[in-house]
Amino acid sequence: MDKESDGLGADFALWKQLTDEYEKALEAMSRGEPGARERALGLSRALRQLHPVSTVNAGD
Repeated sequence: MDKESDGLGADFALWKQLTDEYEKALEAMSRGEPGARERALGLSRALRQLHPVSTVNAGD
């Protein structure tokens, strides 16, 4: 993690790790690797739990 993100704490570190792993899973899906879709779905769920998406005022 770089110095700019150090102040963001553990939440950022976890988010970064999950998004990096999600990207790898998507790349594996594009190569047709077995189990890649399931990994991507699990990581997607973990990301949504970490930072739930709010639809309130989404158009603002």
